[in-house]
Amino acid sequence: MHARLMLGSAGVDRVLLRDGKLSQRLEMLQALAQKKGVKVERISSGEFDKLTDLNHQGAGVVAQPIAMDEQSLLSMIDRRVGLANADDANSSRLLLLILDGITDPRNLGACIRSAASMGVDAIIVPKDKSAPLNEAASKTASGGASLVPVVSVVNLARCIGQLQKRQVWVVGTLLETEQMLHQVDMQDNIAIVMGSEGKGIRQKTAKCCDFLVKIPMVNADLGFNVSVAAGIALYEVQKQRRH
Repeated sequence: MHARLMLGSAGVDRVLLRDGKLSQRLEMLQALAQKKGVKVERISSGEFDKLTDLNHQGAGVVAQPIAMDEQSLLSMIDRRVGLANADDANSSRLLLLILDGITDPRNLGACIRSAASMGVDAIIVPKDKSAPLNEAASKTASGGASLVPVVSVVNLARCIGQLQKRQVWVVGTLLETEQMLHQVDMQDNIAIVMGSEGKGIRQKTAKCCDFLVKIPMVNADLGFNVSVAAGIALYEVQKQRRH
């Protein structure tokens, strides 16, 4: 929560703190919220318990996820691609994350957090067979859902095709492929596709990708949690763009 407020007040409605004497940590949180211009509301422990069954530790933030539908996403991409073509502005290059078949809300939340940390412009998920952006996902995202829009699409393959028409290269991650993540040039507009930990990305989705890559591992039998793998892939994009 502290880290979320450090990023600013965008998407944050208010901070909730329990009644009574505050610990030093909560006093610091209250001061930071006031500095950022965020309303602080004091509520009882009982009210906290009614709001959530998660371990709130006497503090909470009411944040609004960014709403964006598929058409708004495509319009945003059109604007960004047009700006890059006109100005050759590196800052206008897109970075998208596509999550194919992530059904655990906590994995979704962790991916959102990684995406927010690495400057992703939007996260795309299929409408069916995808984890909901519920309380557990939002808590795991640590405020990331109020920084990065999560766009639910009816037909993921069709959406990928629309991205490709707009000069976005689509890079899918698989264990069963030879090309390594770092071997693909990802300095242009990029969408990284991550699949579920058990099954990976679906075959239909894999066929839509421009590149299929794997993350180098010493012990591939263990593998990574999907949010960790997403973080590694997104970091590689940012590393290439910086160097």
